[in-house]
Amino acid sequence: MKKIIAIILALFLTALPITALAHSDNTNAGTVPKTATAPVIDGVKDDIYDQGLFIPVRNPHSATPDGGLGGGADAWLLWDDDNLYVFLKIDLTSFYTPDDYEDLQEDQPWALTTCEVLLDFANNSDDAEQVSQVRMNDKGFPNVTLARSDPHKNGEECRPYIDWGFTKTDNSYCAEFKIKMTEYRKGVEGVDVVFGSDFAAGKQIGLYIFSQECADDGEQALFVSVPTDMSGNWVPDNYDYIILGDNVVGAAAEPEVPVADDEPEATPDEPAAPVVVPTAPKTGDATAVMFILLSALALSGLIIYSKKANKNKI
Repeated sequence: MKKIIAIILALFLTALPITALAHSDNTNAGTVPKTATAPVIDGVKDDIYDQGLFIPVRNPHSATPDGGLGGGADAWLLWDDDNLYVFLKIDLTSFYTPDDYEDLQEDQPWALTTCEVLLDFANNSDDAEQVSQVRMNDKGFPNVTLARSDPHKNGEECRPYIDWGFTKTDNSYCAEFKIKMTEYRKGVEGVDVVFGSDFAAGKQIGLYIFSQECADDGEQALFVSVPTDMSGNWVPDNYDYIILGDNVVGAAAEPEVPVADDEPEATPDEPAAPVVVPTAPKTGDATAVMFILLSALALSGLIIYSKKANKNKI
């Protein structure tokens, strides 16, 4: 009997469907609130970001386990029906200023001080070809890679896919991205990008944020948003993931409806209606009234007399 039960149980478990997601064992980095108020894309951190999902980018990359220069970055995320918003503040100790900076930012943007946001829109891919990347250097120049096999786009070529803002201080810079999901969903010609479910509440997106500081003396500092042993820009299996939330922030307060009083007091702009007091008629008016009354009485008497006369004739 025990053998029969064991066989039935084994067959039952074998028949159960099993679904595996590449990132299901990795960290849920949190829920991204939906914003009713779109932030201004200018590189200045709007207050609404404080209600967004905060992600520190402070784990030293495995290539620089001692942390090297700098201190990494911080990121805040929001979303709405058409866009994913990412604001990054990158801490620096120095700036890299090679003579060929302008050429590098287009041809080898990874060789400069830069920040990167890498996204696996389906959150189930083990294929680096499906990863999309948004990058900005410490002079505010952006690059976009829609899919790894697609050459990256530079500067204004990125405009159909992102809007961006940039500000800079002596020891930091800020990069702000409005990532246009509608355009991303159109895909890349010749590249089969797996977007997964609709861009809506509940959607999971694989996420990896990378901060790199380069110095003129050749030193580098690299920090990531995932554990050091999971680092790897183009290894989506190692990404954390975010979830688009249905909690809404930034909604305008409903206007208060004033409650009317039963008997509102008059205001200087709205004087109270004057009270009308009836007055006695003037003498001439009284004479006319008496004449009308006497005429009515005389007429009624005449009518009565006429009726009696007619009665006597019958």
